[in-house]
Amino acid sequence: MKSYKVAIIGGGAAGMAAAVTCSKKFGGKNIIILEKQQKIGRKLLATGNGRCNISNLNMDITHYHGDQRIAQSVLSLFGTKNLKRFFSGLGLLLRDDPEGRMYPYSNQAITVLECIKNNLEKSGAEIRYEFLPKAIRSDSKGFTIQSDSDTVYADSVIFSCGSKASSSLGSDESGIKLLKKMGIRSAPLFPALSPVETSERYKYLKGVRSKGIVSVITDGKEIISKCGEIQFSDKGLSGICVFECSRPVNEYLCFGTVGGKKTNRLDISLDIFPELKNDALCKYLRSCRGYFADLPVSMILSGAINKKLSEALICFSGIRKSRCGDLNENDIIHLADCAKNFIFTPKKAEQFGSAQVSAGGIGSDEIDPDSLMSKKIKNLYVCGEMLNVDGDCGGYNLHFAFGSGILAANNIK
Repeated sequence: MKSYKVAIIGGGAAGMAAAVTCSKKFGGKNIIILEKQQKIGRKLLATGNGRCNISNLNMDITHYHGDQRIAQSVLSLFGTKNLKRFFSGLGLLLRDDPEGRMYPYSNQAITVLECIKNNLEKSGAEIRYEFLPKAIRSDSKGFTIQSDSDTVYADSVIFSCGSKASSSLGSDESGIKLLKKMGIRSAPLFPALSPVETSERYKYLKGVRSKGIVSVITDGKEIISKCGEIQFSDKGLSGICVFECSRPVNEYLCFGTVGGKKTNRLDISLDIFPELKNDALCKYLRSCRGYFADLPVSMILSGAINKKLSEALICFSGIRKSRCGDLNENDIIHLADCAKNFIFTPKKAEQFGSAQVSAGGIGSDEIDPDSLMSKKIKNLYVCGEMLNVDGDCGGYNLHFAFGSGILAANNIK
Protein backbone atom coordinates (compact mmCIF):
# COMPACT_ATOMS: atom_id res chain seq x y z
CA MET A 1 0.00 0.00 0.00
CA LYS A 2 1.38 3.41 -1.00
CA SER A 3 2.30 5.82 1.77
CA TYR A 4 1.90 9.56 1.29
CA LYS A 5 3.85 12.46 2.71
CA VAL A 6 0.61 14.26 3.62
CA ALA A 7 -3.01 13.12 3.80
CA ILE A 8 -5.57 15.91 3.90
CA ILE A 9 -8.94 14.90 5.30
CA GLY A 10 -11.59 17.10 3.72
CA GLY A 11 -11.68 18.85 0.34
CA GLY A 12 -13.18 22.21 1.28
CA ALA A 13 -11.49 25.60 0.97
CA ALA A 14 -8.95 24.95 3.75
CA GLY A 15 -8.15 21.44 2.55
CA MET A 16 -7.70 22.48 -1.06
CA ALA A 17 -5.40 25.39 -0.09
CA ALA A 18 -3.37 22.99 2.06
CA ALA A 19 -3.15 20.50 -0.80
CA VAL A 20 -1.92 23.11 -3.27
CA THR A 21 0.72 24.30 -0.80
CA CYS A 22 1.88 20.77 0.07
CA SER A 23 2.04 19.84 -3.61
CA LYS A 24 4.44 22.72 -4.25
CA LYS A 25 6.59 21.72 -1.27
CA PHE A 26 6.69 17.95 -1.63
CA GLY A 27 5.40 17.19 -5.12
CA GLY A 28 1.79 16.38 -5.88
CA LYS A 29 2.34 12.63 -6.07
CA ASN A 30 3.11 12.66 -2.35
CA ILE A 31 -0.21 14.31 -1.46
CA ILE A 32 -3.71 12.87 -1.16
CA ILE A 33 -7.06 14.51 -0.35
CA LEU A 34 -9.57 12.20 1.33
CA GLU A 35 -13.06 13.51 0.57
CA LYS A 36 -16.21 11.81 1.88
CA GLN A 37 -18.41 13.22 -0.89
CA GLN A 38 -18.32 12.72 -4.65
CA LYS A 39 -16.95 16.22 -5.27
CA ILE A 40 -14.63 18.69 -3.57
CA GLY A 41 -15.47 22.34 -2.93
CA ARG A 42 -19.26 22.04 -2.70
CA LYS A 43 -19.57 24.65 0.03
CA LEU A 44 -17.16 26.95 -1.81
CA LEU A 45 -19.50 26.95 -4.81
CA ALA A 46 -22.37 28.20 -2.64
CA THR A 47 -20.52 31.13 -1.04
CA GLY A 48 -21.54 34.68 -1.87
CA ASN A 49 -24.66 33.39 -3.64
CA GLY A 50 -22.41 31.60 -6.09
CA ARG A 51 -20.11 34.60 -6.58
CA CYS A 52 -17.53 33.50 -3.96
CA ASN A 53 -16.71 36.46 -1.70
CA ILE A 54 -13.15 35.26 -1.23
CA SER A 55 -11.70 37.91 1.12
CA ASN A 56 -11.94 41.56 2.16
CA LEU A 57 -9.57 44.51 1.83
CA ASN A 58 -10.59 45.58 5.35
CA MET A 59 -8.93 42.58 6.95
CA ASP A 60 -8.74 43.00 10.73
CA ILE A 61 -8.85 40.82 13.85
CA THR A 62 -11.99 42.66 15.01
CA HIS A 63 -13.94 40.77 12.34
CA TYR A 64 -13.17 37.43 14.01
CA HIS A 65 -14.63 35.68 17.05
CA GLY A 66 -13.68 32.69 19.16
CA ASP A 67 -10.03 31.85 19.80
CA GLN A 68 -8.23 35.13 19.14
CA ARG A 69 -4.76 33.57 19.45
CA ILE A 70 -5.42 31.33 16.46
CA ALA A 71 -7.14 34.07 14.44
CA GLN A 72 -4.29 36.50 15.06
CA SER A 73 -1.67 33.91 14.12
CA VAL A 74 -3.34 33.14 10.79
CA LEU A 75 -3.95 36.81 9.92
CA SER A 76 -0.43 37.90 10.83
CA LEU A 77 1.03 35.37 8.39
CA PHE A 78 -1.68 35.46 5.73
CA GLY A 79 -3.09 38.88 4.92
CA THR A 80 -4.94 40.10 1.85
CA LYS A 81 -1.72 40.54 -0.15
CA ASN A 82 -0.75 36.94 0.61
CA LEU A 83 -4.14 35.71 -0.58
CA LYS A 84 -3.83 37.68 -3.83
CA ARG A 85 -0.34 36.27 -4.37
CA PHE A 86 -1.55 32.72 -3.69
CA PHE A 87 -4.38 32.90 -6.21
CA SER A 88 -2.34 34.83 -8.75
CA GLY A 89 -0.03 31.81 -8.74
CA LEU A 90 -3.01 29.68 -9.74
CA GLY A 91 -3.98 32.02 -12.58
CA LEU A 92 -7.02 33.45 -10.79
CA LEU A 93 -7.79 37.14 -11.33
CA LEU A 94 -9.59 38.94 -8.48
CA ARG A 95 -11.57 42.16 -8.25
CA ASP A 96 -12.76 44.37 -5.37
CA ASP A 97 -16.17 45.97 -4.90
CA PRO A 98 -16.65 49.48 -3.40
CA GLU A 99 -17.11 48.01 0.12
CA GLY A 100 -13.79 46.16 -0.08
CA ARG A 101 -15.18 42.68 -0.69
CA MET A 102 -12.99 40.57 -2.98
CA TYR A 103 -14.41 38.27 -5.67
CA PRO A 104 -13.06 36.30 -8.61
CA TYR A 105 -13.08 38.56 -11.68
CA SER A 106 -15.66 36.26 -13.27
CA ASN A 107 -17.98 36.72 -10.26
CA GLN A 108 -18.41 32.95 -10.34
CA ALA A 109 -17.29 30.57 -7.60
CA ILE A 110 -16.75 27.81 -10.15
CA THR A 111 -13.77 29.79 -11.50
CA VAL A 112 -12.03 29.54 -8.12
CA LEU A 113 -12.69 25.82 -7.83
CA GLU A 114 -11.53 25.09 -11.37
CA CYS A 115 -8.27 27.00 -10.88
CA ILE A 116 -7.52 24.98 -7.73
CA LYS A 117 -8.50 21.64 -9.28
CA ASN A 118 -6.45 22.34 -12.41
CA ASN A 119 -3.42 23.10 -10.25
CA LEU A 120 -3.86 19.92 -8.22
CA GLU A 121 -4.34 17.82 -11.34
CA LYS A 122 -1.22 19.31 -12.92
CA SER A 123 0.82 18.57 -9.79
CA GLY A 124 -0.29 14.94 -9.74
CA ALA A 125 -2.00 15.18 -6.35
CA GLU A 126 -4.53 12.43 -5.72
CA ILE A 127 -8.13 12.96 -4.66
CA ARG A 128 -9.93 9.94 -3.27
CA TYR A 129 -13.68 10.45 -3.17
CA GLU A 130 -16.30 8.81 -0.94
CA PHE A 131 -13.65 8.15 1.69
CA LEU A 132 -15.10 8.60 5.18
CA PRO A 133 -12.45 7.98 7.86
CA LYS A 134 -13.72 5.74 10.64
CA ALA A 135 -10.48 5.34 12.60
CA ILE A 136 -7.01 6.86 12.69
CA ARG A 137 -3.98 5.39 14.40
CA SER A 138 -0.69 7.18 14.91
CA ASP A 139 2.71 5.72 15.72
CA SER A 140 6.36 6.55 15.18
CA LYS A 141 6.03 5.82 11.46
CA GLY A 142 3.04 8.10 10.84
CA PHE A 143 -0.71 7.65 10.48
CA THR A 144 -3.01 4.85 9.39
CA ILE A 145 -6.37 6.18 8.18
CA GLN A 146 -9.16 3.65 7.73
CA SER A 147 -12.54 3.85 6.07
CA ASP A 148 -15.02 1.00 5.73
CA SER A 149 -13.36 -0.19 2.53
CA ASP A 150 -9.92 1.37 2.28
CA THR A 151 -6.76 2.26 4.20
CA VAL A 152 -4.33 5.14 3.62
CA TYR A 153 -0.91 5.69 5.20
CA ALA A 154 0.71 9.10 5.63
CA ASP A 155 3.60 10.76 7.44
CA SER A 156 1.46 13.79 8.36
CA VAL A 157 -2.28 14.46 8.48
CA ILE A 158 -4.18 17.72 8.05
CA PHE A 159 -7.76 17.73 9.33
CA SER A 160 -9.89 20.13 7.28
CA CYS A 161 -13.27 18.42 7.58
CA GLY A 162 -15.33 21.55 8.21
CA SER A 163 -18.02 21.72 10.84
CA LYS A 164 -21.80 21.44 11.15
CA ALA A 165 -22.92 24.56 9.22
CA SER A 166 -24.59 24.13 5.81
CA SER A 167 -25.36 20.48 6.48
CA SER A 168 -27.26 20.26 3.19
CA LEU A 169 -23.87 20.58 1.47
CA GLY A 170 -22.46 17.65 3.42
CA SER A 171 -21.00 19.43 6.44
CA ASP A 172 -21.08 17.63 9.78
CA GLU A 173 -18.93 17.18 12.86
CA SER A 174 -17.50 13.80 11.89
CA GLY A 175 -13.96 15.20 11.92
CA ILE A 176 -14.35 16.72 15.35
CA LYS A 177 -15.79 13.45 16.66
CA LEU A 178 -12.86 11.55 15.18
CA LEU A 179 -10.37 13.88 16.88
CA LYS A 180 -12.25 13.47 20.16
CA LYS A 181 -11.56 9.74 19.99
CA MET A 182 -7.88 10.66 19.67
CA GLY A 183 -8.04 12.80 22.81
CA ILE A 184 -8.34 16.22 21.13
CA ARG A 185 -11.18 18.24 22.65
CA SER A 186 -13.46 20.79 21.00
CA ALA A 187 -15.41 23.74 22.37
CA PRO A 188 -19.17 23.14 21.92
CA LEU A 189 -20.49 24.04 18.47
CA PHE A 190 -23.35 26.45 17.80
CA PRO A 191 -24.66 28.19 14.66
CA ALA A 192 -23.27 31.56 13.57
CA LEU A 193 -24.25 33.83 10.67
CA SER A 194 -27.83 32.62 10.55
CA PRO A 195 -31.39 33.95 10.41
CA VAL A 196 -33.13 34.34 13.76
CA GLU A 197 -36.44 32.71 14.61
CA THR A 198 -38.56 34.84 16.96
CA SER A 199 -41.57 34.38 19.22
CA GLU A 200 -43.29 37.30 17.49
CA ARG A 201 -44.90 36.10 14.25
CA TYR A 202 -46.08 38.88 11.95
CA LYS A 203 -46.79 36.49 9.12
CA TYR A 204 -47.99 39.25 6.84
CA LEU A 205 -44.45 40.70 6.94
CA LYS A 206 -43.06 37.72 5.01
CA GLY A 207 -40.95 39.07 2.14
CA VAL A 208 -40.88 42.67 3.43
CA ARG A 209 -37.48 44.38 3.46
CA SER A 210 -36.49 47.54 5.26
CA LYS A 211 -33.25 49.36 5.94
CA GLY A 212 -32.56 49.61 9.65
CA ILE A 213 -30.28 48.96 12.58
CA VAL A 214 -30.31 45.59 14.35
CA SER A 215 -29.13 45.60 17.97
CA VAL A 216 -28.76 42.75 20.44
CA ILE A 217 -29.64 43.69 24.03
CA THR A 218 -28.52 41.42 26.87
CA ASP A 219 -29.75 42.15 30.40
CA GLY A 220 -30.48 45.74 29.35
CA LYS A 221 -27.10 46.39 27.67
CA GLU A 222 -26.47 46.68 23.94
CA ILE A 223 -23.63 44.33 22.94
CA ILE A 224 -23.67 44.49 19.14
CA SER A 225 -25.32 46.66 16.50
CA LYS A 226 -25.33 46.36 12.69
CA CYS A 227 -26.93 48.49 9.98
CA GLY A 228 -28.29 47.08 6.74
CA GLU A 229 -31.32 45.64 5.01
CA ILE A 230 -33.57 43.71 7.40
CA GLN A 231 -35.55 40.90 5.81
CA PHE A 232 -38.73 39.71 7.50
CA SER A 233 -39.99 36.15 7.20
CA ASP A 234 -42.97 34.24 8.56
CA LYS A 235 -40.64 32.86 11.26
CA GLY A 236 -38.59 35.90 12.18
CA LEU A 237 -35.68 37.96 10.87
CA SER A 238 -33.00 37.58 8.23
CA GLY A 239 -30.59 39.66 6.13
CA ILE A 240 -26.84 40.25 6.42
CA CYS A 241 -27.19 42.64 9.37
CA VAL A 242 -29.24 40.00 11.22
CA PHE A 243 -26.72 37.28 10.34
CA GLU A 244 -23.91 39.39 11.80
CA CYS A 245 -25.84 39.78 15.06
CA SER A 246 -26.86 36.11 15.28
CA ARG A 247 -23.76 34.71 16.98
CA PRO A 248 -24.54 35.93 20.53
CA VAL A 249 -28.22 35.14 19.96
CA ASN A 250 -27.50 31.50 19.13
CA GLU A 251 -24.98 31.17 21.94
CA TYR A 252 -27.61 32.44 24.39
CA LEU A 253 -30.28 30.10 23.04
CA CYS A 254 -27.94 27.08 23.11
CA PHE A 255 -26.16 27.64 26.41
CA GLY A 256 -27.75 30.58 28.26
CA THR A 257 -24.51 32.54 27.92
CA VAL A 258 -23.12 35.38 25.81
CA GLY A 259 -19.35 35.53 25.49
CA GLY A 260 -19.24 32.68 27.97
CA LYS A 261 -21.03 34.70 30.66
CA LYS A 262 -24.39 33.74 32.13
CA THR A 263 -27.16 35.89 30.62
CA ASN A 264 -30.70 36.17 31.95
CA ARG A 265 -32.42 37.90 29.04
CA LEU A 266 -31.70 38.68 25.40
CA ASP A 267 -33.77 40.78 22.99
CA ILE A 268 -33.34 42.02 19.45
CA SER A 269 -34.17 45.68 18.83
CA LEU A 270 -34.83 47.11 15.37
CA ASP A 271 -34.48 50.79 14.56
CA ILE A 272 -36.62 51.18 11.44
CA PHE A 273 -35.71 54.88 11.05
CA PRO A 274 -31.92 55.00 11.52
CA GLU A 275 -31.56 58.38 9.77
CA LEU A 276 -34.10 60.14 12.02
CA LYS A 277 -33.79 61.01 15.69
CA ASN A 278 -36.88 60.68 17.88
CA ASP A 279 -37.84 64.36 17.73
CA ALA A 280 -37.60 64.41 13.91
CA LEU A 281 -39.66 61.22 13.69
CA CYS A 282 -42.29 62.70 16.02
CA LYS A 283 -42.47 65.78 13.81
CA TYR A 284 -43.01 63.56 10.76
CA LEU A 285 -45.72 61.57 12.57
CA ARG A 286 -47.58 64.76 13.49
CA SER A 287 -47.64 65.80 9.85
CA CYS A 288 -48.89 62.35 8.81
CA ARG A 289 -51.62 62.56 11.44
CA GLY A 290 -52.96 65.53 9.48
CA TYR A 291 -52.33 64.15 5.99
CA PHE A 292 -53.96 60.78 6.71
CA ALA A 293 -56.49 61.91 9.33
CA ASP A 294 -59.38 59.84 7.97
CA LEU A 295 -57.33 56.74 7.12
CA PRO A 296 -56.91 53.70 9.41
CA VAL A 297 -54.24 54.22 12.05
CA SER A 298 -52.21 51.37 10.56
CA MET A 299 -51.48 53.67 7.59
CA ILE A 300 -49.76 56.35 9.69
CA LEU A 301 -46.26 55.38 8.47
CA SER A 302 -47.21 54.14 5.01
CA GLY A 303 -45.62 57.18 3.38
CA ALA A 304 -42.21 56.18 4.74
CA ILE A 305 -42.12 52.40 5.04
CA ASN A 306 -43.94 49.36 3.68
CA LYS A 307 -47.58 49.55 4.82
CA LYS A 308 -47.39 46.03 6.26
CA LEU A 309 -44.48 47.12 8.42
CA SER A 310 -46.47 50.18 9.49
CA GLU A 311 -49.28 47.83 10.52
CA ALA A 312 -46.85 45.65 12.50
CA LEU A 313 -45.50 48.68 14.38
CA ILE A 314 -49.02 49.74 15.35
CA CYS A 315 -49.66 46.20 16.57
CA PHE A 316 -46.41 46.23 18.58
CA SER A 317 -47.21 49.67 20.07
CA GLY A 318 -50.56 48.51 21.43
CA ILE A 319 -52.26 51.72 20.22
CA ARG A 320 -55.99 51.10 19.90
CA LYS A 321 -57.10 54.23 18.00
CA SER A 322 -59.08 53.72 14.78
CA ARG A 323 -57.96 56.62 12.58
CA CYS A 324 -54.72 58.50 12.19
CA GLY A 325 -56.45 61.70 13.24
CA ASP A 326 -57.35 60.15 16.60
CA LEU A 327 -53.70 59.92 17.73
CA ASN A 328 -52.79 62.26 20.58
CA GLU A 329 -49.34 63.58 21.50
CA ASN A 330 -48.56 60.69 23.84
CA ASP A 331 -49.47 58.24 21.04
CA ILE A 332 -47.10 60.04 18.68
CA ILE A 333 -44.20 59.91 21.14
CA HIS A 334 -44.88 56.26 21.99
CA LEU A 335 -45.12 55.22 18.33
CA ALA A 336 -41.84 56.99 17.53
CA ASP A 337 -40.20 55.11 20.40
CA CYS A 338 -41.56 51.82 19.07
CA ALA A 339 -40.30 52.52 15.54
CA LYS A 340 -36.83 53.20 16.97
CA ASN A 341 -36.98 50.18 19.30
CA PHE A 342 -39.08 47.45 17.65
CA ILE A 343 -38.48 44.47 19.96
CA PHE A 344 -38.27 40.81 18.91
CA THR A 345 -37.65 37.85 21.22
CA PRO A 346 -35.46 35.03 19.82
CA LYS A 347 -37.28 31.74 20.16
CA LYS A 348 -34.82 28.94 19.51
CA ALA A 349 -31.38 28.46 18.00
CA GLU A 350 -31.35 28.10 14.25
CA GLN A 351 -30.51 24.71 12.84
CA PHE A 352 -27.01 24.32 11.43
CA GLY A 353 -28.48 23.79 7.98
CA SER A 354 -29.46 27.46 7.72
CA ALA A 355 -26.22 28.81 9.21
CA GLN A 356 -23.30 29.87 7.03
CA VAL A 357 -20.66 28.91 9.60
CA SER A 358 -20.35 27.25 13.00
CA ALA A 359 -18.91 28.84 16.11
CA GLY A 360 -16.91 26.74 18.55
CA GLY A 361 -14.40 24.08 17.61
CA ILE A 362 -10.81 23.22 18.43
CA GLY A 363 -8.81 25.95 20.16
CA SER A 364 -5.31 26.91 21.23
CA ASP A 365 -5.55 24.70 24.31
CA GLU A 366 -5.29 21.75 21.92
CA ILE A 367 -3.22 23.07 19.01
CA ASP A 368 -0.23 25.36 18.67
CA PRO A 369 -1.66 28.60 17.21
CA ASP A 370 1.58 29.34 15.37
CA SER A 371 1.73 26.03 13.48
CA LEU A 372 -1.80 24.57 13.91
CA MET A 373 -0.22 21.27 14.95
CA SER A 374 -1.75 19.26 17.76
CA LYS A 375 -0.03 19.66 21.13
CA LYS A 376 -0.71 15.98 21.83
CA ILE A 377 -0.05 14.25 18.52
CA LYS A 378 2.98 15.19 16.46
CA ASN A 379 2.42 15.86 12.73
CA LEU A 380 -1.37 16.14 13.13
CA TYR A 381 -2.71 19.53 12.02
CA VAL A 382 -6.15 21.16 12.13
CA CYS A 383 -7.41 24.01 9.95
CA GLY A 384 -10.51 25.74 8.58
CA GLU A 385 -13.90 25.67 10.24
CA MET A 386 -12.86 22.88 12.60
CA LEU A 387 -10.97 25.56 14.52
CA ASN A 388 -12.65 27.73 17.15
CA VAL A 389 -12.63 30.80 14.89
CA ASP A 390 -15.54 32.30 12.97
CA GLY A 391 -15.73 35.57 11.08
CA ASP A 392 -18.22 38.21 10.03
CA CYS A 393 -19.94 38.29 6.65
CA GLY A 394 -17.83 39.75 3.87
CA GLY A 395 -15.25 37.13 2.90
CA TYR A 396 -13.67 36.77 6.33
CA ASN A 397 -14.49 33.10 6.81
CA LEU A 398 -13.18 32.03 3.41
CA HIS A 399 -10.02 34.09 3.95
CA PHE A 400 -9.42 32.32 7.26
CA ALA A 401 -10.09 28.92 5.69
CA PHE A 402 -7.53 29.46 2.92
CA GLY A 403 -5.03 31.07 5.30
CA SER A 404 -5.23 28.37 7.96
CA GLY A 405 -4.87 25.61 5.36
CA ILE A 406 -1.76 27.27 3.98
CA LEU A 407 -0.35 27.90 7.47
CA ALA A 408 -0.75 24.24 8.44
CA ALA A 409 0.83 23.05 5.19
CA ASN A 410 3.78 25.42 5.51
CA ASN A 411 4.63 23.98 8.92
CA ILE A 412 4.90 20.38 7.80
CA LYS A 413 8.52 19.28 7.68
